[in-house]
Amino acid sequence: MGKQVKTPRFYVDMPTFLHATGQLGWNDSNGGAELLYMNCSNPYTKQVDEEGTEEVARIGSSSNNTTKTSFPVNFCALLNHNLASNTNAFKFYGKHGLTPTTTDVKFNPVNEILNSYHTTDEINPTYNGTTIFDFTSDDEYWRSFSIYYGTSNFIDVGTQQLGSLVVGKYFDCPNSPDLNLTMSRRFDGIKSQKTIGGKTLSNIYYDGPTEWTMNGPNGTYKYPPFELDTTGTDFDQRVKSGLGRKGLRSWKLSFSYIAETDMWIENEVSNNVIADNVEPDVTKPSPMLSDNSFNFVWNCTLGGTLPFIFQPDNSEDGRNPDQFAICTFRENTFSVQQQAHNVYKVSMTIDELA
Repeated sequence: MGKQVKTPRFYVDMPTFLHATGQLGWNDSNGGAELLYMNCSNPYTKQVDEEGTEEVARIGSSSNNTTKTSFPVNFCALLNHNLASNTNAFKFYGKHGLTPTTTDVKFNPVNEILNSYHTTDEINPTYNGTTIFDFTSDDEYWRSFSIYYGTSNFIDVGTQQLGSLVVGKYFDCPNSPDLNLTMSRRFDGIKSQKTIGGKTLSNIYYDGPTEWTMNGPNGTYKYPPFELDTTGTDFDQRVKSGLGRKGLRSWKLSFSYIAETDMWIENEVSNNVIADNVEPDVTKPSPMLSDNSFNFVWNCTLGGTLPFIFQPDNSEDGRNPDQFAICTFRENTFSVQQQAHNVYKVSMTIDELA
């Protein structure tokens, strides 16, 4: 697998954005806000030992009407899970509605992006670790999203875990970045100093992204982010702490000749009423959240404050575990220049989080 940047993809976490801007209804039982913000190293755990349909994890409220806007979703990422250890497949549901009556939606995966082997409506990952899949975009007043085991048989007894439940909308860049891009590795977690005697002492605070904790069939252990772990007992195939990729990645990118529709949100307003003489577009209750542009990514990560999943190459060649990273935009690096009428150049630096 190559490491070059082709056509990047940004996976934007919509519930985390709404929670950060005041919609605290995303905090609930079975994980709730603990599953937001992509803090995956110490996962939420639940003992699964019941018969029938079992909810493993949920973000949002299953009963209260706390939704203040609609928003589209087209992907789900399950970070740091051990769902493959259970022999039953699981299903991904959403619940939406503005009244006390809600509607359940079962999302049917369309494309397997990473470790998401599926049938029509069930996901059965081969490995523990990370699962990412997309589905047909759906714009609703979402109240909650849940992971269920659905079976009429006894569910395997055991501790299920999930580090983060990421649901939202991805943005594919309209073209590849300019050729003068820079990719670098940062080792800012290692500090060195010289002693009076002339020797060099180094303190290693961290040498890469924070490792994740896995409660797997081989016990409890740490492993590098996004790596896939076997459910068997073969030690050679088990993920190994401390032996993953070293350093934190950074990408300094620029994109030239970007059309206005790919650069800016058409209407940066919270509803669809934009002028007295313009009929409101009822299909877009929240124009800023339903947009598909660089501006949408910048807006819904609060200028790089909130993390997103970055995939440098959105093709099938870029679906190896080491092609994904939890990132933010480096402060004050996102800039836009107009190159011609309605044509722009956008520049940014993307940093992988420690």
